[in-house]
Amino acid sequence: MLDKICSPISKELQQLEEKFKVIIQSDVKLVNDVFAHIVGSKGKRLRPILLFLSSGLNGKPTEKSIDAALLVELLHTATLIHDDVVDNSDMRRGIPSINQIWENKISVLIGDFIFAHIFKTLVDMQDDEMIRIIANISIQMSQGELLQMENANDFLLDESIYMRLISHKTASLLAATCQLGAITSESPSSDHKKNLYLFGEYLGLAFQIKDDLLDYYGSEESMGKPIGKDLIENIITLPVIFSLNKAERDERDHILSLLKNEKQEHVSEIKDFVRQKGGIDYAEQKAEYYINKALQKLEIYPTSAYKNSLILLADYITSRDK
Repeated sequence: MLDKICSPISKELQQLEEKFKVIIQSDVKLVNDVFAHIVGSKGKRLRPILLFLSSGLNGKPTEKSIDAALLVELLHTATLIHDDVVDNSDMRRGIPSINQIWENKISVLIGDFIFAHIFKTLVDMQDDEMIRIIANISIQMSQGELLQMENANDFLLDESIYMRLISHKTASLLAATCQLGAITSESPSSDHKKNLYLFGEYLGLAFQIKDDLLDYYGSEESMGKPIGKDLIENIITLPVIFSLNKAERDERDHILSLLKNEKQEHVSEIKDFVRQKGGIDYAEQKAEYYINKALQKLEIYPTSAYKNSLILLADYITSRDK
């Protein structure tokens, strides 16, 4: 499905790949070695795809759109590197993570190096609005990670706090990505910028809720990480929050004790509990709700290849298995 989604923006994606391969260069061999590993572990490029398609809704993507997509992908890359250190992850996209190969100290410094490069590039571009947007995303994503740490192991967390957490941690980047697509298009407008920000925000909320669900029906091969990892590592997800709130006290206490043990052998029982309490169905409905809100934001745009691809992308997000 991704090939079909990307067909209107294949030229822009190719230009992005060419720039991405050479954007980080250093006279320090270690930096080049690590970045070669990053280039070799290419992801789906969801954020550049969103940015280019958003640009196409109001004109066409421009050279500035490609530069913005490059910066967004670098920002996403740097945050993943730091996330793997924080989470002590040893796999990323099905291959060893940077911290697994080069250890945490180097991973932290490489992430910092990429962040510094992003802001140097922004200063060179002399685009105040883009600087503000990228800086704001960085702040929001950091706050999301810290909010997650602040509420670690609190499985009885209020759902509103969970939604705030994923809004900062995940949805803020997709919202700003679509916003950058709007301001770098051939015909930027204030209304276009606001509308696509909301489209990206709703899409991002659905994306993260769907990510929560992959622990229940994804496969280790497709996801590139162990199934049940969120449960073992006490990462708070919507299916668990909902299910615990529905349980009687004794049952809730039992499941909480299993969660706190952090053992693979308990994953199957916890999953069965979540299914029985309706946690999976609830999260599916919530993801669908936000996808529909996102699609409503596209109704003002005339039919085009770009719009059709964004609609397909929304469907891809709700049906993906990785």
